[in-house]
Amino acid sequence: MDSPAPALSTKRDRTKAALVEAFWSLVDEQGFAAASLEAVARRAGMSRGAIYSNFASRAELLLAAASARGLNINRDFSRPGTLAQQLAWFAEGLVAALPSAPGTQLWHAELLLHIATDPALKAHVAEGFAGLFEVMAGQLEAQHGGQLALPAHSLALAIQSMAMGFVYQAILSPQAVPPSAVFEAYAALAQGALRRP
Repeated sequence: MDSPAPALSTKRDRTKAALVEAFWSLVDEQGFAAASLEAVARRAGMSRGAIYSNFASRAELLLAAASARGLNINRDFSRPGTLAQQLAWFAEGLVAALPSAPGTQLWHAELLLHIATDPALKAHVAEGFAGLFEVMAGQLEAQHGGQLALPAHSLALAIQSMAMGFVYQAILSPQAVPPSAVFEAYAALAQGALRRP
């Protein structure tokens, strides 16, 4: 009785992927401004209803598209390990993603401009980061709570902010961001984030 559900989910996933692909096709040709929900639906050969049933707003579509093309950095801190180990694993993922950063600069700049000028998109992004920080902080607190010298939320914010700094620096001057600098920075953060015995 429950077997049709996965097929519907798969169809929905395919529809979303087609809409994201249509979005990027428009952006690559004409820029972010051209990628209205209606234009994306037309490009994908779908109705406006199809796009609205998959994305509640343009902000939601924009973020799904950015996620599909953006850098993938694992921010899961539930894996057991010392804080130094966890931040070294995070640094490994960040270092692996950094060579792709320069290729994101044009659409990233345009996305930032849209975030700055679209209150709904800005609120959506802020909500996403709030959720990310809450999850990261919960995982860090669960494993290292009593040992942390700062609130787990502040540590989550520092981890993400450092990552964004490295990404933007790699976009602007890739040669200025050697892997060793990333590993050293996160090792120092791990050391400084723990209470002294």
